Amino acid sequence: MLYVVSSGEPYGDPGTRERLLRAAWEQAVEQGPSLRLADVAARAGVSRQAVYLHFGDRAKLLLELLAWGDEALKLGDLLARVTEAPTGVQALERMVEVHAAYSPRIDALARILEAHQYQDPAVAAALRDRLSFRRAAHRAVIARIAAEGDLASGWTVDAAADLFFAVTLPAPWRELTGACGWPAGQYAERMSQFLRRALITPDQRT
Repeated sequence: MLYVVSSGEPYGDPGTRERLLRAAWEQAVEQGPSLRLADVAARAGVSRQAVYLHFGDRAKLLLELLAWGDEALKLGDLLARVTEAPTGVQALERMVEVHAAYSPRIDALARILEAHQYQDPAVAAALRDRLSFRRAAHRAVIARIAAEGDLASGWTVDAAADLFFAVTLPAPWRELTGACGWPAGQYAERMSQFLRRALITPDQRT
């Protein structure tokens, strides 16, 4: 979860830029890590040169696509539900629901970024920033739980945030819902139950 701000002013027609980003998203879903700029250009009905003029290279396109996806999929609205939860424990449950809803929609792009982080320092840096943002959001939920007196004994806020952050990363979600076959609703239910039992005081676990 990260809102990426591109450097400099956007090049050219905003409508063409939007069309390119939408085409890139669709190609990402279809092609995964083998995403090619030529295919994005063809899908958008423009030349390959137009892709370079708008974004510079594939890495910059991917970073722009990350921000575009967060906006298009209304990540801000999903996170607002977490912030507005009546209690910290409910905020934790809503955050798990966000992961259950958002992860399948962003997974194609996540796979591409994970694959390209080893080839491009800009992609690696963007992923680290995204993970830092994500961990901070999880820590805020745990800090609220602790402030309300509902964090289980033996846990510090940082240690509990580390666990909450790590077990809800895309790779565990992918393994559980893919290889293990958990339906999305079951993922949310079981992960919430696990986290409540691990991190919440006994009287607030149900």
